[in-house]
Amino acid sequence: MITYKGIQIGIVDNLYVGTKGLDSYITKEIRVIIGNNEPENYIDVIKYMIDYIVDNNPIISENQNIGYYSWLLQFRLDEDNFYDLYEVNPNGSGFNKGCDTAISVVRQQGEICCQQNLTPLFPNFNQSVVISDGVYEGKDIEGIRYDASQDESGWYLITDDYNDDIKSLKMVHFYHVAFARPDILKYLALPFGYRFLMDSGNIEIIKDEEE
Repeated sequence: MITYKGIQIGIVDNLYVGTKGLDSYITKEIRVIIGNNEPENYIDVIKYMIDYIVDNNPIISENQNIGYYSWLLQFRLDEDNFYDLYEVNPNGSGFNKGCDTAISVVRQQGEICCQQNLTPLFPNFNQSVVISDGVYEGKDIEGIRYDASQDESGWYLITDDYNDDIKSLKMVHFYHVAFARPDILKYLALPFGYRFLMDSGNIEIIKDEEE
């Protein structure tokens, strides 16, 4: 059992990592089922939720979504008066109990940035991405991330199908790209001023000379 911001975090029934004391904020405790990762990974997720709840004092309701870095989680009320954490399926078809995909996405994004000696700048599900034709179709991508407002990720994803007509570009939500192109998801926490170049599935990361 550890204490974080006055809230206890521990193993519950050898199945979950959960809180004790968070009910003073949201009338319920929260927990996440232990899957394929080490308990420390789930503790990090719970700490993220504690930060959100303690710092913002939100009203939490059944089936409420919450972003976890570049993935999406959901609170589901359990019969034991816990909010269980669920996560969106990789194809966007619904939610599954647990958060293994979320942990994997964040870990991979962090590893890519660490390899470049960069601090991750995680986009979130509600931010926008600008794409050209060919992105959803799985074609090679040149991704460039420009400094952007809070509502925008800053990412421009361009394929060889782009006809150099700016009007042909489309602004979509990040989650559409996350579901359609899981192969590039781990590169999308690269910070402003960087780009990645995909060539037959191989990726090169460079600092954007235009910045």
